[in-house]
Amino acid sequence: MGLLLDAAEAILEAEGPNALSVRRIAADAGVAPMGVYNHFDSKAGIIDALFARSFDRLARSMASLSEIPDPLEALLVGAERYRALALSHPAAYELMFQRSVKGFEPSPAAKEVALGSLAQLLAAVERAIGSGALAPNDPMMVTQMIWASCHGWVTLELNGLADFVDRDEGARQFRQALLAGLAHQTFGSPTES
Repeated sequence: MGLLLDAAEAILEAEGPNALSVRRIAADAGVAPMGVYNHFDSKAGIIDALFARSFDRLARSMASLSEIPDPLEALLVGAERYRALALSHPAAYELMFQRSVKGFEPSPAAKEVALGSLAQLLAAVERAIGSGALAPNDPMMVTQMIWASCHGWVTLELNGLADFVDRDEGARQFRQALLAGLAHQTFGSPTES
């Protein structure tokens, strides 16, 4: 199964989602097309597995944040890992967040994997709030603010709209500014009007 997903991911990254077909994946993996069907029900099953694999990769990259002693440094590292993952796997990133395959809807199991990667960031945010490094706010709200902000930055970068001479430095300054704001700003409950 790993060889099939490796082949599918290589095709996805090199040629985009329209190049994915059972025959092509089988050929690139060196198996008969029936071998694909033995592991996946259809092309949609392969795409679902790629979606889950991509979020699992994100979760694994965030798993060691708890080992970084400084909670703000952990969040800075997490944001950089998120960006690095998106830049190194841009087609998978589009599959994850922009549903680049028309009609694709992740299975409940794949969605659970996706939410698991959010849990890693949530734990880092809770630790930062608990230590006083971030202002006391609803941890899930702060988590979603960080994720949405990082996603926006990366999406601009992937689409060639981050107009910086040094994109790495621009991304570093963005992360620092985001967390500096969250360190001092408290928000009302999202349900308050």
